[in-house]
Parts: sequence; C-alpha cells; structure tokens
Amino acid sequence: MKYALEDQIVLITGGSQGLGKQFAQKYLNETVRSKIIVVSRSANKLQDAIRDIGGYPKKLQKSTDIDEQNNRIWYLPCDLSIPESVNEMFENLFECKLIPTQVLACAGGATPKLVADCTGKELEIGVKNNYLTALYVSHKVSQLLPRCHLVLFSSEAAFFPFIGYAQYAPMKIAVKSLAFILRQELPDARVSCIYPGNFLSEGYAVEETTKPSITKEIEGSSAAISCAECCNRIVWWLEKGYDDITSDFIGWILMSLDMGLNKHNNNSFLWILQLILGVIGNLFIVPIYMVFLSWDIRKWHKKQQTKRGKK
Repeated sequence: MKYALEDQIVLITGGSQGLGKQFAQKYLNETVRSKIIVVSRSANKLQDAIRDIGGYPKKLQKSTDIDEQNNRIWYLPCDLSIPESVNEMFENLFECKLIPTQVLACAGGATPKLVADCTGKELEIGVKNNYLTALYVSHKVSQLLPRCHLVLFSSEAAFFPFIGYAQYAPMKIAVKSLAFILRQELPDARVSCIYPGNFLSEGYAVEETTKPSITKEIEGSSAAISCAECCNRIVWWLEKGYDDITSDFIGWILMSLDMGLNKHNNNSFLWILQLILGVIGNLFIVPIYMVFLSWDIRKWHKKQQTKRGKK
C-alpha cells in the first residue's frame, strides 16, 4: 500500500499540538483534495491549532456537510482513552461519510520523573495517553477499516528504556508490540510504527522542566530537531515504503541493538545491516556501555542521598 498525502481522508489523533498538529498542517498545505480530521480532548486547543495552521475551525457533527466549499479540515473533541468515546467518534465519521484511508495515532506525551516521584494520577495518565489511546483507535480500525493505513507513534525510548521514563517508555514498548501484532492480524492493511527522537514541541518544553539530571545526562547534548523536520523525515520514509521509522541516526542504531537476531517483521531501512550491528553491538559494545551507565546512575543516586542528608 503506497503512502501519499493527496487524495486521502486522514484521521489525526493528538492533533492539537506537536507532531499531530504538524501533520495536519502538512496535509492542509501540501494537498488540494485530502480531508483532515484532527482529534484531541480539548475543543479549544483544536480550534486554536486549526487557526494556527491556516484553516477555519469547524466541529465535525453528524449534520456536517463535508462537501461545503473551501473546507477540508474539521475538529472532533474526544477522550481517546475511553472506548465508548472512540466508538462514538467513529460513528460520527461514518455518519458524515468521512471514512479514513489513513489513521495517524499521534496522541501521547511524557512526564519524565523517577517513578517514586510520580503521582498516581501521572502514572495513570501515562498509561491512558501513551497506550490506551493507540489501543482503542487500533481496535476500531481493525473492526471497521481493515484496508486502511494505520500509523502508530512509539518512541526511541521503546528500544532503550532508562531511568526517568517509567511513566512513558513501557507504554511505548507496548505500542511497538501492538504494531507487530496488527501486521499479523490485518493482512490487507498497512501498519507503520514511528519511533521519534527528541523534537521541539510544546510537550518537549514541558518535559524538560521535570526531567531528572541523570536522564538528561544519558540522553546527551544533541539538539532536538524541529517538529517540522521530524514530520518531513517521517513522510519521506513512509513514501519510500518503510514501516519502522526513526527520526535520527541514533534511533536507527538503537533499533538495531533492540533487534539483535530477532528481525520479527521489521520493515526498516537496511534491516540486514541492523541485524549484523545488533549482534556485534550486543556482544561487544552494549555490555561495556552498561557498566559505565550503571556506574553513572549509582553516582547520581549517591549525590541525591547526600543532598537529602544536608537538608
């Protein structure tokens, strides 16, 4: 199934900010016939997002005239972590005869903290926003749209989870697993899984305010790319026919190490080379790196204990 921006009916979850908003802008500005439906919990944020990208915000309702001249984008408030709300959303789409050919499940976000420092509510939000939203949308796609292109958004953290991302990374690993399973269950669909690294967005700015210093140290000093650049890279790889996509070279290396000898059903760039790198890396490089990483984490914990002892 070939990926294209034009002549699509695209449903974008998490469409009020970040990559979801960026994809909505790309479809709106670079096509003339595609129709776009953006979804998130907040109607106000969706309206603002559509205005920001040059559209006229109009809520999708069962009475909506989709043939109205000069209107190709609609918003639909929905809590995607509630299955009944997702059911109602798809009922609205079918009632309006807006049957998606592409579904981009972009909803999600992290609150980087030590797990002990997270509130119960923050942990619950992590599960809801980063996994249940993708799961419930995928559930309806598998029931109603068995021939569409489903694009799930995981994270580079799914390949290498580490300290500070307990509220986030396990759910992104689950999304990766979900993509592999759906490829087996939906032979007539195309299921892609995206693993972005750091990119500049509203969510990224908030994450930096809670991120532990050891998490920043492990991530390194590489600058986050722009949201537009991240979107463009993803589109470029999708158009080339790949379905397991990272947004930078580090992500590609981490995917290689995660694969090891288990290709499973990855459809990524130079996957044979990734298998070789994964075997060599896991035998000779990763064990040495993990020794130094464990040492750094122990030092960080000792510093935190010293700080607490001085208070």
